[in-house]
Amino acid sequence: MILGMGNFIIPFLVLLFTDKLGYSVTMAGTLAMSVTAAYLSGSFIGGKASDLFGHKLILVVGELCGALLILSCGFFPESKLTIPVLLFGAYFFVGIALPASNALIADLSTKNNRDAVMSLCYLAYNLGSALGPLIAGYLFWSHTQWIFWGNGLAMLIGALVVATLIKAGPIDSHLSDSVQERPVDGSVWTVLKARPHLLAFTFLCGLLWYSLNQMTMASPLYLSHIFGDSGAVIFGKLMTYACILVVVITPILMKLTSNMAETISLAYAGLMFAFGYGLVMIFPSIPVHFFAWIFLSAAEVLLLTKESVYLANHSPSSHRGRIQGVLVTLRSVLVMPSFVLIGFLIDSYGFDLTWLSVIGISMAASAGLYWMAIRSRKHDTMPVKYS
Repeated sequence: MILGMGNFIIPFLVLLFTDKLGYSVTMAGTLAMSVTAAYLSGSFIGGKASDLFGHKLILVVGELCGALLILSCGFFPESKLTIPVLLFGAYFFVGIALPASNALIADLSTKNNRDAVMSLCYLAYNLGSALGPLIAGYLFWSHTQWIFWGNGLAMLIGALVVATLIKAGPIDSHLSDSVQERPVDGSVWTVLKARPHLLAFTFLCGLLWYSLNQMTMASPLYLSHIFGDSGAVIFGKLMTYACILVVVITPILMKLTSNMAETISLAYAGLMFAFGYGLVMIFPSIPVHFFAWIFLSAAEVLLLTKESVYLANHSPSSHRGRIQGVLVTLRSVLVMPSFVLIGFLIDSYGFDLTWLSVIGISMAASAGLYWMAIRSRKHDTMPVKYS
């Protein structure tokens, strides 16, 4: 919840690079891609480190280092060179913390309650985020330094809360209630070789993440294109609205999908992304945006909860950090060029073709996940053998 309340930078990252630092849309997309590259580099390292040194320790260290760098940005809020460099470093350390965070949640839950636990974590984050982007929208133009200071302070406080209040020790291997979660020997590549469905799942989720990212990449640019300077304020209100929606619809969606395979739930997410972006493309008005974001927010809930549940349920406890790190890195490598691609499409062909590309990719991901659900239903329940 604390991290969500300080979610000031990422929703406004592209606008920060374009409207405050003066970069072109294409260059802003390249810088956003570079931030993502730093983030995924950190997550790749963080997965191995968290399995070696402990999920809680790596989570706290990564968040603390990232917080200090983001706080430093507040002293140079309009420096065209300093801000990108500091953000690269900050999100490298945030990336280190991510696999440890996901693994820690999996450690403190079981297969029977993991769906509820992860949805609760996401719900708490969005309770905070209902306030954060709204404040950031008003701070963005006149008090830019507080975008960085607010985000950094939230990360700092959040890391200290985990360090002092969360108790986590070694995992007892005999307590695993799932064949898929029992500890195994060998490298992370041995595990992935024995479970190729994890790689296919990661690829398809990468396509959904491409669609999800347009809520914070193409959408603010689209709103600024249509409504001018008031676009940033409208976008902040949409982000707050989305967070309120998430709070309301998360329990409903979790109830409706509780007996549904994660892959089927994610297939529905793809359809909702396609429908939501189709609405804003055809009817670019403020009321339609708010209506469309109901579907986009529902798709976001399903993606951010069901992806994590699937990976946790299909990863051995001995390799949770490494699998999270490797698969998040692979997914991010797939998604990373989208920042440049979206900027190029907007600059060269306009928003209609951009939205059509997002809709097409969403539909392709939905079809792939549905096919995977049908083909892997029996495989998911069979014991895994390692060579």
